[in-house]
Amino acid sequence: MKRRDFIQKSATAAAATGLITALPGTLSASSRILGANERVNVGAIGLNGMGMSDLRSFLKMDGVECLALCDVDRNVLDKQAAVVEKIQGKKAVLYDDYRKLLEHKDLDAVIIGTPDHWHTLPMIEACQAGLDVYVEKPIANSIEEIDLMIAAQKKYGSVVQVGQWQRSDPHWKNAVDFVHSGKLGRIRTVKAWVYLDWKHMLPVQPDAPEPAGVDYDMWLGPAPKRPFN
Repeated sequence: MKRRDFIQKSATAAAATGLITALPGTLSASSRILGANERVNVGAIGLNGMGMSDLRSFLKMDGVECLALCDVDRNVLDKQAAVVEKIQGKKAVLYDDYRKLLEHKDLDAVIIGTPDHWHTLPMIEACQAGLDVYVEKPIANSIEEIDLMIAAQKKYGSVVQVGQWQRSDPHWKNAVDFVHSGKLGRIRTVKAWVYLDWKHMLPVQPDAPEPAGVDYDMWLGPAPKRPFN
């Protein structure tokens, strides 16, 4: 996939699905890259879960290359770096501080797959750096954080998409539009559910020393201080 096609399709999808963080900057972000290099250079922040899963999906597209990886756990960072090198045949630059990754001069976009409390600051700073962003759900832990993120997106014009499954495909929007059209009549009952059969119960364990290779203070970041567990 050519770089301009990637950005234009991302912008179109974002506009079609009504993502709160995607609409204002899609056209400006799309227009600013036309005529630039035809490759999409991405970085990934947070690699021990959805961040790596998202990156794998990105790398399946032609013309997408991962230039940089970041994680506060050196063991995870080294492990996933080897996976990325095997997939694309090139090494990525490794960072243990996302702020250093955002300084990488050749990046076009970043994936934020960190724990939820670490979504807001990297996303805002990525927009400030002129990068487009794919940030995992939930976008943040509070309305106040979300307001700051939206303000940053509007100010800097980045394309920002949230990894919310029920927002990324047009059929979800079509279903909502159909309900709002009134063709179903008056809605009297709505049933919702959550499927957690894939998630095993986590054991209750005592606090312990932080593992070797983990920058636990950085992992906590803006969260309240607490012992490692």
